[in-house]
Amino acid sequence: MNIEESLIFNTEKPAVLSIKKSEDLNLMAIGLLRDQVLKKHKTNVPATLLVLKGGIDFLISDTEIPLVVHDVFQIPVNKEHEVRGTESENIFILLKEK
Repeated sequence: MNIEESLIFNTEKPAVLSIKKSEDLNLMAIGLLRDQVLKKHKTNVPATLLVLKGGIDFLISDTEIPLVVHDVFQIPVNKEHEVRGTESENIFILLKEK
């Protein structure tokens, strides 16, 4: 599977591509267009974010953290956050471990 070819961008909502899901982990790719937002949410398990294409702004606790290609970020458990795309097409990977 090629993530960039398989992920279908959508102007209505963030694009989500499931790569692998099991009892122990959930690996997915998320695609955001410029200024598109993955609305506020929390994760109840440890999660790692890796930017593959473009850039994103990670907003948490009134702080904006810019992330670009190849940046890795550990998402805090049970902390409300949102993600905004900064380039025309933005792709990041989320790995959630149980």
